[in-house]
Amino acid sequence: MTKRISGENQAKHQRRWQAHVNALEKSGLNRTEYCKQHNLSYHALTYWKQKLSRPSNKTTLVPVTLSAALIRNSEQHNQAELQIILPGKMSVAVGNNFSPTTLSRLLTVLETR
Repeated sequence: MTKRISGENQAKHQRRWQAHVNALEKSGLNRTEYCKQHNLSYHALTYWKQKLSRPSNKTTLVPVTLSAALIRNSEQHNQAELQIILPGKMSVAVGNNFSPTTLSRLLTVLETR
């Protein structure tokens, strides 16, 4: 049976391990020595060290409001009004005469990636 941790306790648990990972890096000790001194499981510390050092794969889209001056300036230079840069050398540029329907479909696909 797996033990479930509430959201608040999960955050507290993660902060505890983050503190150990940070302390390990500052201590100058190897993982085995650090775990012995702090009575920690070597495998648990290794798991959390890897988990906490990974960048989040979660992509979040955030609404952005553009000022009228910025929009006019963009139109004058005939540049893309919006550019979305994604991990993995991928970007999406939206020009002045974009199709809102096509952009909406594209964003839906990107969000499910």
